[in-house]
This record gives sequence, structure tokens and C-alpha cells, in this order.
Amino acid sequence: MSKKVFRQCLDSFFDTIKPRFYAKIATFSLARFFAYIFAAMENINSKFNKELQLQIEGTLPKGHIYRLGYPGDILLSAGIENLPIELIASRLENKSNINYKNKHPFEISEIKDLPKAINSPIAIFNSTKLNDNSNIILTELKDKNGNNFVVVLKVFKNPVGNKINTEVNNIRSVYPKDRIEEIMNWIKSGYKLVKWLDKEKALNFVSTQSPYRIVSGNKEGSIII
Repeated sequence: MSKKVFRQCLDSFFDTIKPRFYAKIATFSLARFFAYIFAAMENINSKFNKELQLQIEGTLPKGHIYRLGYPGDILLSAGIENLPIELIASRLENKSNINYKNKHPFEISEIKDLPKAINSPIAIFNSTKLNDNSNIILTELKDKNGNNFVVVLKVFKNPVGNKINTEVNNIRSVYPKDRIEEIMNWIKSGYKLVKWLDKEKALNFVSTQSPYRIVSGNKEGSIII
């Protein structure tokens, strides 16, 4: 339930009670609501980190799927569907591997707190590929070289490990984006690619990039899904 819908429910309830209790109950109810949302995300994030450590240690069960909860208000406002967010552990292993074809190697430990990072991004973009409904989330997580991680999210039907005819927000890719000039171009594109942007975080991201990093990077020039 979004804050707007929740507020509407509260307003309907308050119409039936005495006005002098309005402010007191509103403050109490909203505080409890947001405390519940915060606690839920903390639990999801903590569970993810514990499972991530098992993968690092090589003891994570085969076929494991990370469950990252549901999109928060920011993701929903960017048009991301209100479906569970999932990441297949084997995909994470492949993407992080130095021998992976698109060569975006990273340490799995660097995506600790991924559920929080996804729901508190710098910006959210449309895919740069034609006829592709993926969403690209620029996070504040960084690899050892200072490159920010991006997450490619796409609605996927009948995912592994789920019931038939179900849909999820499947993380198709996660990797540190080392071609900084491409991110700059996404931001400059405005409404063409930008679906949501935190102005303060975006300005900080731009201001911390050196001219060398903006013109350097690997040879891949497109979003890898």
C-alpha cells in the first residue's frame, strides 16, 4: 500500500471520530505504519546479506533464488510493477566472474545491502535497447574501483522456482558500470530515458567523477542484459 492510499484510508477513518483526536491519532498511526515498512525492509536486507555470505563461502544451496521483497514507493512511482523482486544466485555468480563474456567482474560481497540500494537509488532509467521493457537502476553501491552498480530489472513470467502463471521483477543483470560517460548521457537525455531521479544524489554522483573516469572504461558500449 502506498503512502497516498494509506493516507486516504486514514482520512476516511478520521471523518468518523472527534476532531480533537485527529492530530494525535494521525501522528501515532503514520509513525507505526512507517516503522512497520522500515522493519520489513531491514528484515529483507538482513536475510539477503546472510544468504549472500553463504554464497561467498560456497555453502549456499544449489538453485537458490534471492527474494528482495516488493518495490518501494520510489520504484512504483517510476512505473515498476508491484511484483516480487528476485535474483537467481547462479546469475549473480556468472555476472561477477572474471571469465564472463561481458567482463564486468566484481566481488559478490560488494553488493551487500542490495535490497536497500535498489529501493533508494540515484536514478531509474528506461533501457537503451529498442523494444525492451527493462528498467535500469543506478545505485549508490560501488565496487573497489569506485564504479557504481547498476541493476537491470525486467518483468518475467513463470520464473524458476515459482508457480505457473506468476510474474516477478527479475534482476536480469547486476554489475559495476565503468563507462561513466554513458551514465552521464542517460542523465542528460531527460525524459527520453530518465524515469526517476534524485537530484541531490545525481549531482553528487556527477561531481565525484574525475575527467579521466568519464572518458575511460571497458569496451562494451551498451546495457548488458
